[in-house]
Amino acid sequence: MHMLAVDWDFFFPTPDAGGPVGDHPELYGWPVAEDEYHTEVVWEARAKAFLGAGVELPQVQGWRGFWDRFTFTDRAVLIYADSNAWAGQLWPSTVGGSGAWESVHLYDAHHDAGYKTNHASFDHWRTSGDGIRCENWMLAHAWAGARLHVHFPPWRESLARPREVPLVEVDMTIDDGAVPGVAFDAVYVCRSGAWVPPWSDGEFTEFIRSAPVPIGLHPGNQWVHPRPDPLRMGELKEALYARVAELSDRNG
Repeated sequence: MHMLAVDWDFFFPTPDAGGPVGDHPELYGWPVAEDEYHTEVVWEARAKAFLGAGVELPQVQGWRGFWDRFTFTDRAVLIYADSNAWAGQLWPSTVGGSGAWESVHLYDAHHDAGYKTNHASFDHWRTSGDGIRCENWMLAHAWAGARLHVHFPPWRESLARPREVPLVEVDMTIDDGAVPGVAFDAVYVCRSGAWVPPWSDGEFTEFIRSAPVPIGLHPGNQWVHPRPDPLRMGELKEALYARVAELSDRNG
């Protein structure tokens, strides 16, 4: 049995993930964390930074028709959530099978197979009790014996920037549109709200609904979708501040 995992940031080009640097790489210097602040609140300031520099807001691209290349079994379902960490809990038993996946194919701007900035080796992670998170969930499936394949986005310029050093053996390629030679029994899609902006939430909804298999939200995931429009929130705040100032002047 085989699992397909897709991170929404696969469709969101950024220079930090190996995309073209462009004229304003400083606008993408984003610290990220999977918390409410980085998923929802911080995007207002990021949007204002782009608009203040006279740069159009970056958008997702290339997702339409993505599903057309894949083959799915009759049992296949799509499960979605905000974090890729949940993919570490998706096993053949989820769709009526047993054991481990034979292969996991990940389409993502990051390899999610552990980083040496956190652990020196796979054995170090395995004995650390550190658990499954968005950056290492592939290790759970490697531990169970799955073959790992990571397909980086076609907008990535090379595998040399950034240099990828996962903690386990991973077949890594830049996606050329090739068809994987397997039929998938399960699909997992994550929104990656700390990496992809809320002004793309409508397209995310379209993306998962366009999949040719039944879809469902992961039962353990709590999220807001679509998230508040950061530009609209900024306008409301400015109007509120102006009203408070007006009342303050009026009251002396």
